[in-house]
Amino acid sequence: NTSYATPGTYTSTLRVETNKGCVSSLLTKPVNVNYLPQTNFGTPEVCLSDPFAQFTDSSRIGDNSEAQFTYLWNFGDANATAGNPNTSTQKNPQHRYNAVGLYTLSLTVTSKDGCNTILTKPFTVNGSVPLASFTVNNATSLCANQEVTIKDASTVDFGNIVKLEVYWDYGNNPTIKTVDEDPVPGRLYNHKYPDFGTPANSVFQVRYVAYSGINCINEITRTLTVNASPSIQFTSMDAVCEELTPFQVASAREIFGFAGTGVFSGTGIVSSNGTFSPAVAKPGTHTIRYSFTATNGCSTFAEQTITVDPTPSIDAGPDRTVLEGGFVTIQAKASGNNLIFSWSPNTNIDNTSIATPKVSPVEDIFYKLKVTSADGCMNEDEVFVKVLKTPRIPNIFSPNGDGINDKWVIEHLESYPGATVEIFNRYGQLIYHSVGYSKPWDGTFNGYPLPVATYYWIINPKNGRQQLNGSVTIIR
Repeated sequence: NTSYATPGTYTSTLRVETNKGCVSSLLTKPVNVNYLPQTNFGTPEVCLSDPFAQFTDSSRIGDNSEAQFTYLWNFGDANATAGNPNTSTQKNPQHRYNAVGLYTLSLTVTSKDGCNTILTKPFTVNGSVPLASFTVNNATSLCANQEVTIKDASTVDFGNIVKLEVYWDYGNNPTIKTVDEDPVPGRLYNHKYPDFGTPANSVFQVRYVAYSGINCINEITRTLTVNASPSIQFTSMDAVCEELTPFQVASAREIFGFAGTGVFSGTGIVSSNGTFSPAVAKPGTHTIRYSFTATNGCSTFAEQTITVDPTPSIDAGPDRTVLEGGFVTIQAKASGNNLIFSWSPNTNIDNTSIATPKVSPVEDIFYKLKVTSADGCMNEDEVFVKVLKTPRIPNIFSPNGDGINDKWVIEHLESYPGATVEIFNRYGQLIYHSVGYSKPWDGTFNGYPLPVATYYWIINPKNGRQQLNGSVTIIR
């Protein structure tokens, strides 16, 4: 046996050889391979009360010679009669079934060349008593802004429901419907009624029709009460700066005046009543949701975005010291979107609009730097500048215990904590030494008062100031 993949004319050859080695001449003959029909047909959806079942052939063949097909149908009907035979040679025959049940239907299609194929399909004759039925999900709490969902519960005394029709608002607009030509028990059907906020509710008439065949129909009508739904107006929100203190979102509201509860949520929302913290949200664009649940059980939500612009980063730099009469450069740093700099106070500063101004204060001072970005976001920091004034060194003091000028008090030397003070007598003997000058010299040496005389000192303030020297006289 040989199988051919495609129709056509093929050449076959035969040569015969005996066991004695005798070989015949080669015999050649053509073999015609014809197209095979592709049998197919549709089955109707019928019930016992329908006058007949109409069968429809849809067979095809590769050479397009369907008009020359011959047919043999077998309806699988054990109750067939001579007047209502079990077979037919028509292309699209009809047959009347007299009992519900499951039948095996077959069709043999033969081509003009005698090639044939057979197709067998199951076929059901449904009962004549369908019962339309459905249930409503959340029937007592339907909301206008949500889909209504119903679940099929239709039955038939035998076989299947073959078609369902749902008229969602039959009393007002019967053209609004859902048709299911291939229903499945328990299937869900959804419908969205027009949303409304008033009146408190609306009533819709649902007509539900079930078919088990062409003439076997049952229908029911029920009313659905749909509650009004809240609606939210949530206007757009302006961008805010990260450093802004938390604030109440005030651009969302329910517009129909429903009693109920509104709740905010989203990045940066720190309380359900709508307090938004830009610092918690961080820079970027965030979605804020306002959800409202009315006392009738219906709810809705709306969303808006809010952009948080970053607070500029700023560091006014380390605290600085400056010698009286000199200057120092403040080493501030900042980053952000096209920053504007502003220093205050505008006292002994060469430029208040740059990050690194030169300052020459005469007294200790705090300078504050304020930076503002192109987004309007602002940050501040301050730097302390200590003025190291020239020490004022007296050349005389009287340690006589009268409470007046009893110690050698050197003004401004306390600003030089690392300063060294050395005092010598006329013979070059070191009689006093200190690092720092937190406790002024009282004119003693080893606990004994020194005599009236002139003494010589060397003071090194350090901190960039040159060493000083001179004399001081003790009087009594």
